[in-house]
Amino acid sequence: MISGTLAAQTRLHHDRVGANRATQPISGGPMKIERLGLVAICATLSLLLTVLVGWKTFSLNSQAWHMWQSAGHDPLGALLSGHPHGLRYLVYYPIFAVAEFTNSPPDLVFSCACVLVLLFMSMLVARISIDVWGPKGYVWRRDTVVFCMFAMSMLMNGRLLLAFYGYLLIIFAGADWFTRREWKSVHTISVILGCLLAGVSSGTLLAAMALSAGIILVALLMEAKLLKNNPIAAVSIALTLAMFVGYALIGLGKNLAFYGGDEAAVIRMLDHGAGGDIAKSFGLGTLVEQDDVPASGGMLGSALQYWWIGVVVAAVVARGYGWRPVHMMRTSSPAQNLVHLSIGFAMIGGLFGYSVLVMGVLPFLMFGSNRIRPLISRIAVSNS
Repeated sequence: MISGTLAAQTRLHHDRVGANRATQPISGGPMKIERLGLVAICATLSLLLTVLVGWKTFSLNSQAWHMWQSAGHDPLGALLSGHPHGLRYLVYYPIFAVAEFTNSPPDLVFSCACVLVLLFMSMLVARISIDVWGPKGYVWRRDTVVFCMFAMSMLMNGRLLLAFYGYLLIIFAGADWFTRREWKSVHTISVILGCLLAGVSSGTLLAAMALSAGIILVALLMEAKLLKNNPIAAVSIALTLAMFVGYALIGLGKNLAFYGGDEAAVIRMLDHGAGGDIAKSFGLGTLVEQDDVPASGGMLGSALQYWWIGVVVAAVVARGYGWRPVHMMRTSSPAQNLVHLSIGFAMIGGLFGYSVLVMGVLPFLMFGSNRIRPLISRIAVSNS
């Protein structure tokens, strides 16, 4: 009964979005420029300038340097050997290779790569915004998220930007499929690349894999006919998960061993993330490995301990203005529910790792930017 209701609501949503989309070009010269936007261009050039003059540096962590010294030009060997850092070294290796070829400091090459990644992320944010909420008002949504994204990058050491990009690629794959009704090779590549980039941390890899599976889960619950017409989607995602599950289990086993490897290891792992506040209330010690804390050496990591204040304030405000989560999910499109799911996975995983929690910031900003203008209008009307 619920599945039928969801399916009917989904068809109605697609009819409405389709009517808007019919008058809005999805590809072509003008639209490509508009997707990038003046905010993204200015932010990219400004950040690049700060990198080149040395005001901002995105730094490779000690794991990357250790792997460069031990594995050198053999990233595939490290990966196939089952090294716990083999997957992330496959991501980092091009930085060292380019740095050696150009005789440049690896951190400078990595910083320039991070600027480029932020530019690509800006274009992805625009594309996802159109696919999920339609073209109406998307410039506001895009520019709001892009501005926050670049501002937040100034507080980061750069590693999690790759995971952010990977998470966005997976959201794009699912949202674009739900919108265009056909699974293409670009969607498969996006899911694979998304999991690979999220592999810079074991926690973010698990979240990316969960979200990849979530694409099929949302389709199964809300778009069974779409899944039936595109079985290649389930096959592609299943094969992708099979590619990465071994490395995810290696990373998970390493973390469990670090926290004692016994039955209480999972509880102790809470100290590595937002759940650490709960763990500390029970008198558990701090076992955080500083190199694994997001934005280690920056200000973002120290600010994360106050995550719960934002959650409480946002929940109270949203509830006061009529936010009903269950009703929202029932009346949302599959693409919108995929964004909701990405936030949920980040919050759950964030209990065990701040890296995962922070990865949910961008989908949350996209979700919030779609609702803040109606909220402002509603507040203005209520106060008038």
